[in-house]
Amino acid sequence: MQPHLRADTAGTSWPGSSLQLAAALLLAVILSLVANLLWTTREYHARIQNAQNTAKGKSSPVPVIPYTIPGLGSTISFSTQKVGTYWRWVFAECQRKGIDAVSILLNGKKTHFIATPDGVASTFKSRALTRFELDRQLGTNSLGMTKDDALRAFPSDLDPKESLTTERIHSNMLLSASAVNTLTSKFIEVFQQRLSNVKAGENGIEVNLYEWLREELFHASIVSLGGTKLLEMFPDISSDFWTWDEGLIGMLFGTPRLFAWSAYAARDCLVDKLSQWLSAGYAQPIDGSDPDWEPTFGARVMRKRHEYYAQQQMTLRGQASADLIFFGGILTNAIPAAGWMLAHILSPTNPPELRSWVMDEIQSARRPDGSLDVPLLASRPFLNSLFHEVLRVYVDLLIVRQADADAAIGPHAVRKNEMVMAPSWLSHRNPAHFAKPDAFDPARFLVEDPETGKLVFSTAGLGGKFFPFGGGHYMCPGRTFAKQEVLGAVAVLLLEFEVGVVEFVRSDGVGVGMGAEGFPGLKRGFAGNVVVGLEGDVRVRMRRRTSA
Repeated sequence: MQPHLRADTAGTSWPGSSLQLAAALLLAVILSLVANLLWTTREYHARIQNAQNTAKGKSSPVPVIPYTIPGLGSTISFSTQKVGTYWRWVFAECQRKGIDAVSILLNGKKTHFIATPDGVASTFKSRALTRFELDRQLGTNSLGMTKDDALRAFPSDLDPKESLTTERIHSNMLLSASAVNTLTSKFIEVFQQRLSNVKAGENGIEVNLYEWLREELFHASIVSLGGTKLLEMFPDISSDFWTWDEGLIGMLFGTPRLFAWSAYAARDCLVDKLSQWLSAGYAQPIDGSDPDWEPTFGARVMRKRHEYYAQQQMTLRGQASADLIFFGGILTNAIPAAGWMLAHILSPTNPPELRSWVMDEIQSARRPDGSLDVPLLASRPFLNSLFHEVLRVYVDLLIVRQADADAAIGPHAVRKNEMVMAPSWLSHRNPAHFAKPDAFDPARFLVEDPETGKLVFSTAGLGGKFFPFGGGHYMCPGRTFAKQEVLGAVAVLLLEFEVGVVEFVRSDGVGVGMGAEGFPGLKRGFAGNVVVGLEGDVRVRMRRRTSA
């Protein structure tokens, strides 16, 4: 019987040993995490003291925010989708500690937040900071490219004297005045055609303004940039586009497919559709002409990009992915900017003279035949100020660079392979840069001309403080077209229709009256979504003007 008793004893003692082992492992993990937090806290305060004691003109390491989990660092707190929350915390932390920059460990990589004007300007100018790795990460994660296509789409070794480059294409076809005016003219033509088809009737039509406007501007932008064929083949493509757009930043930073399946599915569907569009277009015979616009591939800039893809020997799906981000760069910023601009112009919570100022400047940009001179419109001081205030308040731009070599960014020492981020939110909402930074002031960028006494638009003295389009080598190439597109769309709509606010509505469509508390808020999203979308909408009644 003794062997049997020993067997019973051994069998009954094993679960207790397992629990003890599990408890010991759990305790070891907890102690390890606590030790890591204590160590990183000690290092944080040591670097703060070092930064405070560093002589002027010398660089010092940026203090790293303490964290508990090695490798993961501050990734979870950084990933909050309530826009501005994390940046307000970073600003408050810098104020408490008397420092002007902090770092975090983000997905295992040390990442520095730079927000001083000198630091931002230095970030733009530094040759040691590049975007190649981030662009390739965008290609593989957010656009679904293979690694080989991402390398070909975003090369770091092209000789601009011997090869076609996207920089040269965009400089010639998105920044030159004649090219931009041609693009804008086509956009306005298509948008006006869309408006002429609106069945408003004698009593007008009620719509949720941004919801309606988003689809109209999407159509006009796609046609003016990419021709009519894409929407003829896939008239419902906007649904996939906006789903992909909402998840773009999350995919960029590696959100698993399990937690963003709709965004990944929309991305794959968009690449499929754009691949079919490209394939159909390439199958057509080439007539040798190079018009400003044609229905298959649209504007000259798009066709030139396709030449670049061929030079780089990208696969068809890789080309489709590259076209997706080109469309996205324009659509995901210009459209919400136009939405915010109209919401503020029309809001009953604003002084009534705001709309009068806007309409006066729009009318002053009309030609004798009644058509709109958009380049002239884009030079009007109040509209410029209003447009740039929209960008100041609603742009959440992350300038992201990787250090290819050790560098001094202002007074901050950055090591090779570390990341540098310059968040526009920290600069645009800094009370040292802008009075009452959380208030929307449409006349903020107006100053009096000492010679004429007239109000003129100016951003003088805001270098490193205001950068809605980025800066340096990577400054947004579509900025001029985007501005003319936004101002042109706003002007055409207000000239074509009398628009009156019925009420503000929540995102679920429920009306909330016309008080300031009902004005649309910021749509949830990861940091870096550039122009933040509207959470909520403005219900309006649109009546066609008899003199339009």
